[in-house]
Amino acid sequence: MRALLALRLITYLLVCAGVGALALAGLLAPLGTAIVALALLGNWCIDQVRERLPVRPTLGWALIVTAAIAIVLDLFYLAQTILDGMVHLLLFLILLRLFRRRSLKDLRDAGFLSFFMLVAASAVTFNVSFLFVFIAFLILGTWMLILHHLVSEASLSAGASPEVAAGGIGPRSPLFRVSLVAAAGTFALAGMMFFIIPRVGQATLPFRAELGRRISGFTDHVELGAYGEIETDTTVVMRVRFPDDLKDPERLPNLRWRGLVFDSFDGRVWTAGERQRLLLRREATGEFAIAAPRGTGPIVRQEIFLDPIGTDAVFVAPRALRVELRGGALGLDDMGSVTVPTPSARLQYTVDSELEMSPPRGLREGGPRAATAAQARYLQLPPLAERIPALAREVTAGSRSSYEAALKLNHYLSTQFKYTLVIKQQSELEPLEEFLFVRRSGNCEYFAASLAVMLRSLGIPARVVAGFQRGEWNPYGRYFMVRLKDAHSWVEAYFDGAGWVSLDPSPRAELESAQFGPNLFALHLDALRMRWYRYVVNWSLRDQIGVAASAQREVMHWSAWLKESRESLRSVPRAVVVVSAVAVLALLVVLWRGGPSAAGHARGPGSPRFYLQALRALRRRGFRRGAGETAREFRQRVAEEAPAFAEPLQRLTAVYEGCRFGGRALGPDEGALVEAALAELRRRR
Repeated sequence: MRALLALRLITYLLVCAGVGALALAGLLAPLGTAIVALALLGNWCIDQVRERLPVRPTLGWALIVTAAIAIVLDLFYLAQTILDGMVHLLLFLILLRLFRRRSLKDLRDAGFLSFFMLVAASAVTFNVSFLFVFIAFLILGTWMLILHHLVSEASLSAGASPEVAAGGIGPRSPLFRVSLVAAAGTFALAGMMFFIIPRVGQATLPFRAELGRRISGFTDHVELGAYGEIETDTTVVMRVRFPDDLKDPERLPNLRWRGLVFDSFDGRVWTAGERQRLLLRREATGEFAIAAPRGTGPIVRQEIFLDPIGTDAVFVAPRALRVELRGGALGLDDMGSVTVPTPSARLQYTVDSELEMSPPRGLREGGPRAATAAQARYLQLPPLAERIPALAREVTAGSRSSYEAALKLNHYLSTQFKYTLVIKQQSELEPLEEFLFVRRSGNCEYFAASLAVMLRSLGIPARVVAGFQRGEWNPYGRYFMVRLKDAHSWVEAYFDGAGWVSLDPSPRAELESAQFGPNLFALHLDALRMRWYRYVVNWSLRDQIGVAASAQREVMHWSAWLKESRESLRSVPRAVVVVSAVAVLALLVVLWRGGPSAAGHARGPGSPRFYLQALRALRRRGFRRGAGETAREFRQRVAEEAPAFAEPLQRLTAVYEGCRFGGRALGPDEGALVEAALAELRRRR
């Protein structure tokens, strides 16, 4: 293959690798990927016939102007986000360079521009497959640079370099091996720099907002009766990891990930009323203080990896005390919801939470007291059918405290009603009344809304919370995998002395645990993705310090072990130590004398170096000596197929047989003869 053709091919493959990275990151839809692939194929065909059938300038300019107008319209009007528009512009520039190629500089520019496709994809992709695309891009890029330099130098000189002239641009050529070695060296150097230089955390991406899908129990509001058959989505959107020193985190009770809170109900929809928001200040430690511990439960640290799902909520296990978030800012409203100003970013943050105990500590006896002005918003009710408050009073009859009444209502809903994802209207009643008295089945929204409304009818402040269930425990990575289908709604009720307490009347957890079993392959694959993001995408200074501290602990451990070993050896008699050392040395001498030396002697002397060089030169010309072929048989076969090599190979074979089987060394005259024969083999065609 000619070097210039190889350079074109490698450049196109490099661009294809960049397009593959965009498709992998979701920045290029399948239809867009197909269109770009067809455009590259068309460019390649035009490039191959350019010298024989030049493209008319008018046609080229017409295509360029049309594409430029389309790109401008896309960038300002059609593209969903700025990042999408910039990606389309980048693709246009690359295709333009390839279409209007006039020199090697255009090919080089197209290859360099394709690197920015890799940069754009790396900012939004979480897939571990990106590693393989990166390795392919690195190898192709290294080969492109080498070929570009080779072709440039050949075009400047009077004649092409030997490598180009020989047409040796292929998988078996030295150039191919050099490019692989260079790419491997670059990758190894980048790997060392990766572990030396920490990142500061993944930057937020305000250019691209990736909205979550509307699913059961998790939207910007909780609406009753708005769904037919509610979809479930098994996409993992959050991973919650616990410190290694925490034993059996999968056994922690009542784990939920609190997000949005709603206090206003109009009979069908729960929404959040006017909220007082506070922008939190970052402390000197880099953390944001949320609340002070009350001593009512254990404090647990969670490391959370959250994909963008179209909300500004930061999901935490209640009750959050401190949050550590690298970069960005945090907000806190008067209902305890933690938010970020840019909801489109993938987040990694650490949370310290004081988990709730059952029963909560500090409860005061007695029924509900008169609500304060701040609590009045949590007692608001729309016009209700009379039998809903009557049912609440009936279920809680005889309760000695507000908390006992809440437990009775929670138990009644979780045992007397069924959980279902298929909701069909069966009457003209309001959704809540139909759920309680007709259908008696629903999803978590109905259970949470019913409990909150009945608690309010008894004078107990209550609000609805939307977030996620605990998720699926992954034992191979020691973290919870939280999926979109784990979106959930529950209730927080206020009790004197204990504050806000979580109540979950939905029997959903028992139903799902009976329906779904663990998928071992999926668990292993997601654990690999987690490690990729944790130790590759988001490697930080804290991780670097942790590795250094771990290495220091290992060194101290081995130092202590060596010290103990020396102390133990001192108690052993010296005679025993000396005898053991002598026995080990004697065994090594026996193995050395009876091993490689004896084996080498049995095989006899090896082939002379000059003959190996001759075989290597002939191998480059397409002649390989067979495994059972003698030197004379090989010489005869080469002479028949290529008479030009017969004479120098005859001289080399004669000298080879004398050295190999006669046991003599090369003399000065024979050395000159061998060098001349080798030069003829390398020179002749």
